[in-house]
Amino acid sequence: MRRAQVWKVLSVVFFGLCVTVLITRGPANVECPDLSDPYLQTREVKNHRLFDVNRDALQSLEIPYKYLLGSPPSGPKRFLSIGISSVKRNKESYLLTTIQSIFGHCSQNELDELVVVIYLANARHTDNRDTAEKIKHHFPEEIAAGHLIVISSYINGYPLLDGLRRNYNDSPDRVRFRSKQNVDYAFLVNFCANLSHYYLMLEDDVTCSVNFLTSIRKYINEYTAPWTTITFSNLGYIGKLYHSEDLPKLSRFLLLFYDEMPCDWLLDLFYRSKAQADIIRYKPSLFQHIGQYSSFQGNANRLKDKDFVEVLIPYGDQPVASCFTDIKAYNDNTPDNVCIPGPSFFWGMEIDSGNNFTMVFQTPTNIKKISIITGTPEHPRDILQSGIVQVGREKDLKKETCKIFRKIGEFGNGTFLLDNIDHATGGLVDCLKIQVSAPQANWLIIQKIGIWVRKEKIHNDTLSHVVLASR
Repeated sequence: MRRAQVWKVLSVVFFGLCVTVLITRGPANVECPDLSDPYLQTREVKNHRLFDVNRDALQSLEIPYKYLLGSPPSGPKRFLSIGISSVKRNKESYLLTTIQSIFGHCSQNELDELVVVIYLANARHTDNRDTAEKIKHHFPEEIAAGHLIVISSYINGYPLLDGLRRNYNDSPDRVRFRSKQNVDYAFLVNFCANLSHYYLMLEDDVTCSVNFLTSIRKYINEYTAPWTTITFSNLGYIGKLYHSEDLPKLSRFLLLFYDEMPCDWLLDLFYRSKAQADIIRYKPSLFQHIGQYSSFQGNANRLKDKDFVEVLIPYGDQPVASCFTDIKAYNDNTPDNVCIPGPSFFWGMEIDSGNNFTMVFQTPTNIKKISIITGTPEHPRDILQSGIVQVGREKDLKKETCKIFRKIGEFGNGTFLLDNIDHATGGLVDCLKIQVSAPQANWLIIQKIGIWVRKEKIHNDTLSHVVLASR
């Protein structure tokens, strides 16, 4: 006899005994069982629940994800996860610039507490694959270190997107776009629920302030009142911070009202539903919108956060130097903008193979680390696409270059970084040269050249270098 039939027989027998007791002993505080109760179908009545609030309402949804790059980091939870949902744009793409800005504005200690999740939300899986390949090419180290994960899901798992109610008199295309975007965000935050203690939402066309993670940590440590959402930007779905334990709720909230209104309106309703009366706003903003065109039909969208302030901090030790180049400068964006610390940069035109940009130090410099950044968030294509870096000795008579140069590395993705330079490679040098390896159609912006130096003592008798400490 099957188990279900056994339970039915036992339930009937038990019910009959119960009725007999009630008849013989009279009414008392005894209630016969409800035979339709599904919990009677199991032996672990005391420990078993067919529905568990914590399991079924507050845990992550079982959404199928496709790992395109990386995997969830092992070990304890990180301090912060950053989520970015991205779709292919008809015009300019800013995703790579956004990722570079995140990693470029974090210290190594901050990177160790951070994981970035990119959710590629294109309906065509080939578009997701192609974008993932570009990210893999530019950020292999971040992926290998567990700082960057790229995922997607399946469009067949999305709810209905066509024929939805046209709230606010939006066009059908607009309704479809904003409804899908809500689902994109819901799938993204659901994935990130267990990666970190806090979660930050960014869009795929932003730039970050320096050491933004430390600023976030400091603010939430000092903010003692309960909170649901803190915003670190004044625009859209940029810079919104959540407790990770709230992400399953937020995911369900976005899915429940996905076809009602845009996501930034839903966010206001979400924190109010959790008894936060007003938005908690951090100033100055830590993130700036850099996109020129919207992901919706390529419409112009040049919104800027007026509260964003790019904090200028010393980049390297800034040894005294002069800068020279044979590249034609655009307007007043001259080489001195690089050698004299400030917000400006060098911007050159008509870039050809063999062109160079040379920094000549006032005194011989013992270099420990070099970091060179080309391009800007507003002009992400004006990077050095192919070039090498050299150190030189023996200044020429005009003191605008050196007589002897040695190659120490090549550019990649518009940047150059070399740390822990030994004496064989560096030592005391008089010049640092950037040399173009191939002609390029785009102009060139040299944004920053960071030089970190070692303090040293020169023994006159042996001219040997004794390294005391690095700054």
